[in-house]
Amino acid sequence: MGSTHCFLVTLYWTMGGRRHWCVTALKLWLLVAVLEHVQALSKDPIFLSDIQNQTVSEGRNVRFACRVDNLGSHKVAWIHFENSAILTVSNHVITRNERITVSRDKHQKTYYLHINDVRETDTGKYMCQINTASAMTIAGFLTVVVPPDIVDQESSGDVIAQEGNDIKLRCRAKGSPKPTVTWKREDGQPITVNKSTSVLEYQGEVLRLSKVSRMDMGAYLCIASNGYPPTVSKRILVSVDFPPMLWIPHQLIGSARGKTVVLECFTEAHPTSLNYWTRGDGNMIYDSDKYHIENRVGNPEYKIHMLLTVRYLDQEDFGTYRCVAKNPRGETDGTIKIYDSGPPPTTVLPLTTEAEVFEKIINQIWDKSENRTRKRPNPQAVSGQNGEGEESNTVEHERTINLPAVGEGAGSCRLPWAVHLPFLVASVALLLGDHI
Repeated sequence: MGSTHCFLVTLYWTMGGRRHWCVTALKLWLLVAVLEHVQALSKDPIFLSDIQNQTVSEGRNVRFACRVDNLGSHKVAWIHFENSAILTVSNHVITRNERITVSRDKHQKTYYLHINDVRETDTGKYMCQINTASAMTIAGFLTVVVPPDIVDQESSGDVIAQEGNDIKLRCRAKGSPKPTVTWKREDGQPITVNKSTSVLEYQGEVLRLSKVSRMDMGAYLCIASNGYPPTVSKRILVSVDFPPMLWIPHQLIGSARGKTVVLECFTEAHPTSLNYWTRGDGNMIYDSDKYHIENRVGNPEYKIHMLLTVRYLDQEDFGTYRCVAKNPRGETDGTIKIYDSGPPPTTVLPLTTEAEVFEKIINQIWDKSENRTRKRPNPQAVSGQNGEGEESNTVEHERTINLPAVGEGAGSCRLPWAVHLPFLVASVALLLGDHI
């Protein structure tokens, strides 16, 4: 009213104090004021900007802004569309959700909706509404992302099946957006879905394996991911039971006495079999100075390499041995026989030369001769050389024995002395006939 009073005073003096003109001016001012007020009342509220969509991780805080002009006497309300719930009206919180609050910035003509510690259930459309004759509304969308999680209560645990049966594995995952479930084998081997289908990866919450075999045994991983870390996985162990099987590489083993032999059997069984050795009479074999037993676990673990070492064979060790494998699904055995392959090798003496044999025979002949005083004939002597007196006559009188050449000289032939045996016998007989 201060400005109006000044305006009227100024107008009064200008008009020379004429009262008639002052009243007219006042009426004119009142008319303008009324028109301005009516014009203001006739303007509808307007939204100054859109509400921005938001994507946040579970547990974070979020704020929506609604800017309004020309609100007048109208009220602003926040509504959760999916739940058909009025959250706030003006500056008051209507919902009982303690995580929701409201604030106002008069200068910015803005109403704020605050949601603290957001949860997956908070996902949806949030509307800012003005209660005009026909409600004015704008909305923004909240997306709450939740990393994947596997629901153990709704997923498979470890599975045991008999060989030839079917298996169904389930892996239930939750999260926002909905996770994708991928199956892999922990050992990197392909997944045999059925006889005609093998894949390195399989997608889906349910994995069905048809007519499983021991090759399907192992750990399977179900991996859940939705693009928001961390990715999670669950390990499911698949066991396939089957009765023991045996394979023997050598069923007949020959060895000499005093030697050491190793017997071996290869077994496959699940559950793990009880493995042991017996003799042919059924007596079980234990570790001792004579025997050493070893079981080597293979890959995969249902394979076992059975080894039996028999030390220093003697006559009682020859015979039949049995390797036995048994588990709850069945029992099997195999036999191995050890036989005596002959005496151990002996030391071979060097052969006697023909010259040594002949010399021994001649010496024995002359030692047994009645006339021991007579001089022995020299087989290598040549008749008529260096012969004087009685010695020369003796050489001429006696028969001379000419043996085949023996030695390494030119023209000599080194033959076994057995080849000359008939000749030696005849020579001996001739010499004995002359000296007896």
